[in-house]
Amino acid sequence: MVVKLSVAHRGRPKAGEVESGDGVLVRRDGPYTLLAVVDALGHGVVAARSSEAAVACLSQVPLTSGVEVLVEAVHTALRHLRGAAAMLALFDGQTLHCAGVGNVELRTQGTRVPVLPTPGILGQSYRSLRAVSTAMAPGDRLVVFTDGLSFRLDLESVRSQSPEEACVLLLERYGRLTDDATVLVADVEP
Repeated sequence: MVVKLSVAHRGRPKAGEVESGDGVLVRRDGPYTLLAVVDALGHGVVAARSSEAAVACLSQVPLTSGVEVLVEAVHTALRHLRGAAAMLALFDGQTLHCAGVGNVELRTQGTRVPVLPTPGILGQSYRSLRAVSTAMAPGDRLVVFTDGLSFRLDLESVRSQSPEEACVLLLERYGRLTDDATVLVADVEP
């Protein structure tokens, strides 16, 4: 049985900044859906250019390449720019393949996805990539967020909310004004 994702995301720049160094891409191609959250080093205009370059890169790489190739493509695209952290989740309609570098977090409700972000910075250096693949089920929820939100965020408090409502509430309750903040929520639907 192939299932689909219902996805929403919200973000805002650091207080006093006009542009955010966080970027999000939700890309669908055939049975594949790519969920990407990027957090460029720092904030403001220079950081925004790095996250835009990462998103532009991910917009072009074939999703059939796999999550490892997608991460390496972003790493190459950011070599001459400010580096970034990122979490990439590639859903093929049944299985979630994900990998992250740096401090962008992925949490789930329902099926456990044991992803551990790889230490490092895309565009500079990172250790051997740790990718995981997990079968997903209808009713599962994925939440991906940058370090502009507190890592103490409580997903249970937004369990009954739609992805859009959950994003708004999580950003309001757990967003830090001292950094760019971005959250993406995806529900697995039948």
